[in-house]
Amino acid sequence: MGRIIGLVVGVALLGMLFAGSFLGAFHAPEPHGVPVAVVAPAEQVRQLQNGVDRRRAGAFALSGYATAGEARAALLDRQVDAVLVPQEGTLVVASAGGRTGATVITAAFQGAAQAQGRTLRVEDAVPLPPGDAGGIAGMFYVLSVVLPGIALPVLLTRAAPGLGAAGRIGVLAAGSLVAGTANAWLADVVFGALPGSFGPLVAVSAGISLAVGLVVAGLVKVIGTPGVGVAALLFIPIGLPAGGGPLGARYIPEWYAAVGRILPVGPAAEAVRNTVFFGGAALWTPLGVLALWALLGLVLLALPGRRTQEAPAVPRTPVAA
Repeated sequence: MGRIIGLVVGVALLGMLFAGSFLGAFHAPEPHGVPVAVVAPAEQVRQLQNGVDRRRAGAFALSGYATAGEARAALLDRQVDAVLVPQEGTLVVASAGGRTGATVITAAFQGAAQAQGRTLRVEDAVPLPPGDAGGIAGMFYVLSVVLPGIALPVLLTRAAPGLGAAGRIGVLAAGSLVAGTANAWLADVVFGALPGSFGPLVAVSAGISLAVGLVVAGLVKVIGTPGVGVAALLFIPIGLPAGGGPLGARYIPEWYAAVGRILPVGPAAEAVRNTVFFGGAALWTPLGVLALWALLGLVLLALPGRRTQEAPAVPRTPVAA
């Protein structure tokens, strides 16, 4: 009876972990230090920053640019999330970088302009594709390449328990490439949700799956089957919302976003987004995080495996002739 009660309580706690993590991150999105380029002299930028802070302290971080061309380049390089050109009455956003972010930025700056009796024209420099008008495909796509990375090491351990480290790494690499190719084909060719960068998307997807797979394989070798649960809980109910999900890391609680920056799922989503919509801009940081996780997995695989207790030898009874 005690074991049954423990199972029921454990399942309830697991559900609470999912609910607390996802709802805690997404239920009340607020901007935190969202970078916005302003094409204006430094003094005007300071005045605008003061005005923005009076309405929503800490929500936006304005930086001055000399020309609209430089500011737009910063937007496409993922250095800023929007460009404000006060002289032209224009706000430039990139909804492919985050639909929620583009909506929040637009509402904030249009509201400020209307309060001053001015109109603000909004331009979307990098719009979402028709196959993902809601801007949620990226989150589910990353989940689709993380799951094979969790499942393959487990299945491989059962199918080939005696396989050495080199062989295990080779199978994980091949499986990650297959999973990345298949998922990229669906996302790009079939559904058009992440279109136009099939080859780079395959490479990034395979890298994500491989990094996760190496960590899971290493944990299974060191601590056994519980390592799968540790990785699954860390990467999905914690890593997915902590990475910002469909909102973006700048719109969830800051402490949780800090956690998401060091887990692989948030950087993985950023790498996919930047690869598909921004021509591979700003990839070094997310790929660096994934590489560190892959390195951790390799280190774990190099450690001595968990020792299993050998069964005591049963003495043989001589058989009478």
